Amino acid sequence: MSNARYLELARQQKKSEGMLEIASLPRLEEALSDLGVNDAQALAKVSVVYQLQGLPPRYFGDTQLPMLGLAVQASLPLVCQRCFAPMPQSLDVQFEFAVCDEPPEALLEDEDVDWLESSAESTFESLVEDELLMALPIAVMHEEACAPLQKTAGEKPNPFAALKNLKLDK
Repeated sequence: MSNARYLELARQQKKSEGMLEIASLPRLEEALSDLGVNDAQALAKVSVVYQLQGLPPRYFGDTQLPMLGLAVQASLPLVCQRCFAPMPQSLDVQFEFAVCDEPPEALLEDEDVDWLESSAESTFESLVEDELLMALPIAVMHEEACAPLQKTAGEKPNPFAALKNLKLDK
């Protein structure tokens, strides 16, 4: 979907919705891998449901701009960084965008609204992927106590244990 299509949806206040598979979101797939998600079956089951809806235009200062609302739902197979146990997480996020070429100062000061450049070329998949990447937690950990910690390196002998067997001759 090009940005011209974004502008058309916003101005006509129409809706576009659907589902994306993880294969069409390679940066999200890489980010999940970096977070320790290495279960190929779990990754293959990831799907992202989206709704893009044109909203009534809004004024930012003296400038009226067409608006879009984006809702994204996804269930991601995350892994706790502390205990390495699976920790599925559902994301249900909402975003608002003003569609324009040059954002007015009032739009840049509004922390609740992002802007889409109407003349740039971008795909809808990349827009959804960008917003999901920003919604990912920085550190994935259970809020409550984790499962018992897994020791992957094995037990190491105490390096000072041999010293107790040494006897000093006087």
